[in-house]
Amino acid sequence: MSQSIVLKSFAELATALGVDETLEMQPSAASEEIEASRCVELTSDLAGLLTKLEAASAMLATVARQDQEARTLALRDLAQYDALVAQQRQAEQAQARAHQVRSEAEALAADAFATEACTAAGKVAELARKAEDAAAALAQQRQVEAEHLVTRLDLERLLAERRRQEEAEKAKAAEAERARRLSDALARARSALDAGQCQEARELLALVCSENPDNPEIASLMSIMAQRELTVKVTAAEEALWAARREYRRDPAAAVQRLQSLDVAGLPDPLARQIFGAWAGACARLCRESEIAAPLRYAPEPGRGVVIARESPDGDYVVVSALGMGRSWQNGTRVSARQVERARPLR
Repeated sequence: MSQSIVLKSFAELATALGVDETLEMQPSAASEEIEASRCVELTSDLAGLLTKLEAASAMLATVARQDQEARTLALRDLAQYDALVAQQRQAEQAQARAHQVRSEAEALAADAFATEACTAAGKVAELARKAEDAAAALAQQRQVEAEHLVTRLDLERLLAERRRQEEAEKAKAAEAERARRLSDALARARSALDAGQCQEARELLALVCSENPDNPEIASLMSIMAQRELTVKVTAAEEALWAARREYRRDPAAAVQRLQSLDVAGLPDPLARQIFGAWAGACARLCRESEIAAPLRYAPEPGRGVVIARESPDGDYVVVSALGMGRSWQNGTRVSARQVERARPLR
C-alpha cells in the first residue's frame, strides 16, 4: 500500500521533487538586476547626449557669429573695392578731359595771331598736360590697388552676397509698405463702416485683400459688412412684401413691379418663399385682369422664377415678370422652347 505525503509549502514541494528552490528563483532576480542596470546606463547615456547637444548648440552659435563677422568684413572690403574702381573711373575721365583741353590749347597756340594769345595758350597746354599726367598716374594707382585687393577677395561670391542682401532689404521694405497699406486700409474701412458706408469700406478692403488673402481682420470686417448688408436687404424686402400685400387686390401691377425689383439673393429661405408666393399671386391676378391667357411659371430655383405668356395665340412666349433671374430676363424678352417646356401653369 502506498504511503501518502502531506505538503505544507512550496518549499516542501520543491524538496519532494528534487528541485533547488534557490536555483529556480535566481533567473527572475537576475533579470530584474540586468533590467535595472540597463535603465541606469540609458539614463546616463541620455544625460551625456543632452550635454553634448548643449555644447554643440553653443558651438553653432559661436560659428554663426564668427561667420557674420567674416561676412561683414568681406563686404567692407567689397565696398573698398567699389570705391577704388569709382576713383579709377573718375581719374580716367579727368585724364580724358585734360587731354582734350591740352589738344585745344596746343591747337590755339599754333594758330594764334597775337603773341599774348600764343603764350597764354601754351601755359594752358602745359597745365593740362600736367593734369593729364597726374590723372593718368592716379588712375593707374587705383587700378593697381583694386587688382591687389581682388587677389584676396572672392569677388563673385561677394557680389552674389551683396545682391542677396539688397534683395532681402527690398523684400523687407516691400513687406513694410504692404503692412502700412493694410493698416491704413483697415483703419479707413473701420471708419467707413462706423459711418454706415459699407460700399466704401468694401472698396477700401478690396485694394488690400489680394495682398492679404488670409488676414483675419479683413475677414472679420467683411463678415460684419455682409451681415449689415443682409440686415438692410432683409428689412427692405420685408417692407416691400408688406406693401405688395396691401397693393395685391387694388393694384397688382404695382405689387408685381415692387417685388420683381427686389434683390432676393441671399435672403433667408422663409422670407424668399413668402416673397415668391406673393409675387406669383400678384402675377396671376395681373394676368387675369389684363386678360393674358394661359400664363406659365418657370422656377429653376426656390425663390426665383419668371412668368411667361404668349404675345398672341400663335406667338412666342415672352417674359411677363421675373423675380431674381438677372438682367437677361427683362419684361418682353422672348423665351426659348426648352424653358417653355419646363414651365408649369401659373395659378
